[in-house]
Amino acid sequence: MNCSLLLLPLLIMLLIRTSTLHAEDDLDYIYSLSLEELLQVKITGSTLTPEELKTVPSAVTVFTQKEISRMGLDTLDELMNLVPGFQSNRSSVSSLNHPFSSRGRRIGNSAAEILILVDGIRLADPRNGGSAIVAPKFPLTPIERVEFIRGPGSAIYGSNAMMGVINIITRSNVNQVSISYGSFNRRKAELQASQKIGPVTIDLFGEIETDNGDDYKVQDTFSTNRIDTDDPISLANLNIKLQWHDTYLNLQHNQFESENFYELNGLSNGFNERTGSLTSVALKQSLNWQAVTSELLLSYNHSRFTTDAQVSAEGDLAPISNPSSNDALFASADLNDYNETRFLWHNDWGIEPQSSLQFGIELRHIDSPETVAENNFDLGDLASSSIPIRYYGSLLATTPVQAKSSRDIVGLYGQYQQRLFDKTNLTLGLRHDDFSNIDSHLSPRFGLVQELNNHHSLKLLYGEAFRAPGESELNLLNNPVVLGNPDLKPETVKNSELIWVGQWSDTGVALCYFESRFKDAIVQVTSGGTRIFENEDQDPSKGFEFELSHELNDHWLLRTTYTHITDTPELSFRESDQLASIMVNYQQGNWNANVFVIYHNDQDMPALDSNGNRITLDDYSLLSGKLNYNFSSDWQGFVQAKNLLDKDYSTPPASDDLTEGVPNRGREILAGIVWQF
Repeated sequence: MNCSLLLLPLLIMLLIRTSTLHAEDDLDYIYSLSLEELLQVKITGSTLTPEELKTVPSAVTVFTQKEISRMGLDTLDELMNLVPGFQSNRSSVSSLNHPFSSRGRRIGNSAAEILILVDGIRLADPRNGGSAIVAPKFPLTPIERVEFIRGPGSAIYGSNAMMGVINIITRSNVNQVSISYGSFNRRKAELQASQKIGPVTIDLFGEIETDNGDDYKVQDTFSTNRIDTDDPISLANLNIKLQWHDTYLNLQHNQFESENFYELNGLSNGFNERTGSLTSVALKQSLNWQAVTSELLLSYNHSRFTTDAQVSAEGDLAPISNPSSNDALFASADLNDYNETRFLWHNDWGIEPQSSLQFGIELRHIDSPETVAENNFDLGDLASSSIPIRYYGSLLATTPVQAKSSRDIVGLYGQYQQRLFDKTNLTLGLRHDDFSNIDSHLSPRFGLVQELNNHHSLKLLYGEAFRAPGESELNLLNNPVVLGNPDLKPETVKNSELIWVGQWSDTGVALCYFESRFKDAIVQVTSGGTRIFENEDQDPSKGFEFELSHELNDHWLLRTTYTHITDTPELSFRESDQLASIMVNYQQGNWNANVFVIYHNDQDMPALDSNGNRITLDDYSLLSGKLNYNFSSDWQGFVQAKNLLDKDYSTPPASDDLTEGVPNRGREILAGIVWQF
């Protein structure tokens, strides 16, 4: 968008000019958040009790809304690249699919190894246990605080908290409207409103976003030609919270739509399409029993996911179809009505000032209906090599692609916290989970935190975690690319960490060494030309994570991270083993400018070169930023830029059939205005 490109340097020039001016209506307080305040933010996702960064028994990175609002990022997957150990990359599964990982360990595209919680509610697709496919691009605007907890969390949360937990707390008591316009004809509107009606408080967040997408010229997946494609998307998000005394009701809804671009690793302009939604309703009740605080939570998640994709080139199936046809194979699957019901009873018992016990029970029930795909050639015949393959002439619902199933999960957990001495904290945890028709698992936890003095802490941590296979990994049928395996066992990890934390009034620093050892990893292996899920032992993941925050003065704040994963599992070849970021924030009067760079070193692709080695994609650095100006205490204007230098870069595809990386969007400029009422 040319007008925005002209506006950005103009606003930067105005910032420089006004940095020496002191307006009478200085609104510096709107952005004011000292580093010392940030370091005192309480972390709740690690132990279910409030803990400071220097004493919490986990490796944690936290962002508050004040920080997020200055960055120029829009969604959770983008923010992850500023967290040590985390990385998110675009995939060839769809234009919106950005699988993410922690500490270099990722196999699938659903990111089911990392559990995301939104106000205590699991943001996860009941079909696969992850969020990256059915709830991509989670918005940052409604977030009050987000905690990125690296390492195992199964001792509290059970399955899916294998490599980390992302704990999101949403905003309350906010009245704000934002409208923005940007590159690719992007239109975005957000509303946050809070209203108190008698004893009931209502908080609402709503967002609608759409754009026409970027333009790409890529290798056609069904010919030797290069073709033009684009990646238009639409997003909508809704969050409603009602609180009446100690009773809390929450509704969350996330939905999306994408067209063209890659869909299930193939290109088909005009046919490829993906839609999906994840809806959750939760009722929470707090109770007090003398020294015990209890919380009852009942929630229901419902997911819907539809994909339309071209599977073969024209003429590929003509020799083996009946009747013979030169048509390409097209398929459409509506994976609808997957749902999960969850009940949680959590208790916090303050035994004495120096010790406490947290314990509870969690019950979950998952229902997965049978899914029948529409296809013009029979997918089941193709998957089983049943020749000739039946040709129907049009899309008919004939082929089951997901078997019907249900699952009951029972989890019992307990956690004991004790302050042994004046500066020594001990955390012990244990959880038992039982999955019907799969297996049971025991997840222990040990954490010892020693405050050496007011500035230095050492953390020695050990934990075990697991992930039970999702319904899609167990019961995927008649797929010519990948099949489920009903005999899968849960995959497990044993994790050890040594962490040093240093904190001063103007500086915070953390250095972590970790080792993660896996057993029965759920991987895809090739069998007769089709991939199938199997359990295999996997190489360990080891490495270092470093982060530093430094407040130079009242105007300048620096934040930087570096990750070096020295050992990675072979099947995580798509992940970078060196990650870095640096962010600089400048605040002066009514102005705030934020600039940051993220770096990912080279990544390997599934495809092999002529020598049998994996094709490697180049490393890349991306420059982004945001400029804010407060016209008054109620009105704010901003311009943000992602990939400001218009870097041409690619990320690894999901399929070994693709010999080129997946192109990412170029420069994105967005300008908008915010009204607080």
